[in-house]
Formats: sequence, C-alpha cells, structure tokens
Amino acid sequence: MSRDNGWNNWNKRKKEVSTKFDESLRKGLIDEKILPTLNLINGLPWYYTVSSCSGRVIILDLPEVGDKKNAVFRGRWHRRVEKDEVLDAIDECTKEGWFILNPPIIHVISGEMDNAEEILSVAIKSGFKRSGIKSIKIGKITVEINSTEVMETIVSKNGYILADDRYIGTLVEYANIKFDRFQKKIERLNTRLSELYDLYDL
Repeated sequence: MSRDNGWNNWNKRKKEVSTKFDESLRKGLIDEKILPTLNLINGLPWYYTVSSCSGRVIILDLPEVGDKKNAVFRGRWHRRVEKDEVLDAIDECTKEGWFILNPPIIHVISGEMDNAEEILSVAIKSGFKRSGIKSIKIGKITVEINSTEVMETIVSKNGYILADDRYIGTLVEYANIKFDRFQKKIERLNTRLSELYDLYDL
C-alpha cells in the first residue's frame, strides 16, 4: 500500500470516528470536563480519541470481588465530592460497597509510531506517569494516557458500613486532594498540546 493510500485510509477512519464522537456528544455521552483536551487532540491531523474520562469518584456495589460486570453504581461524580453524599451512596449498597477514585484516562489512536511516541512524551511530561502504548497494529497504535492517583477500598458489606464517619471523611479528603492534582495535570497537558499547534504551524 502506498503512503498516499495509507494517509487516505487514515483520514477516512478519522472522519468516521469524528462523526460518532459528535453523535455521542449530542447525546450527552461524552464527559464534558475532558472535552477541551479531546478537542485539542482530535484537532491534530494524526490523532483521534476513543473512550476517555476526566477522572471520577464512584461508589460501586459489587455482588462479589471482581464482578464489575454485574456491579451497580450507587454514586458517580466527575468532580470533588462531599462526605454526606458519599455516605448516602454507601447506604444504598446491599452487597460489597467500594469507594473508588479513578484518574483521568484518554485513549489516543495514531497511525504512525513516531506520532504515538510524541503524544506519549507530551503526556508523561505533563505528569501522566502511567501512560504507555497499549497496542500496536498496522496503521493503528493505541496510546493510553493515564495517571497514578488511584484509590480503591471496600467500605461496606451486606448493607453494613465497615468504617466510621471519620474514616469516610478522610477518604473523601484525600480523594479530593488527588482529584485537584490530576485536574492540574490535565491543564498542563492542554498547554503542551496547544504548543504542538504552534510547533507544526496548525
């Protein structure tokens, strides 16, 4: 396949994904807090994004350890949280209630290894130390932008809260600290992505 054909195929696939992205945005399925970052990435000709999240705090009700397929969200926030709303969500758990902080995660597709390595370098320099190349296929390289601010602990079992209010308050406190930390990383990432536009005169 010629390089021109490869570029044409890439542009076609990027346009198809962009159309689906716009549809998901209209349906409210896109995490709006990460939207500026996704727009910056998608605006570069050699990337497009797929499943992404700005980071969140969740209360997850698991039937048993590891059974996330049948889990129920009792609380889900893409922002800082308050202790009372977290306690209310824990009260709704009937099996195993888990308090979880997920950092931002962005999946970026690139057609060329040098472009994949470039955005990986940008992510790591912005503080996303858990980022890496997740898969390599011909014309499709997946880069996962990810960070280290993870919290995951059981807080209730069979409807019984395993920790007192003070401990839940401490979880909330540290989750909010970590949330603020990775939001600053997103700001740094946006700045470095904007610099690519200047670098390539886009």
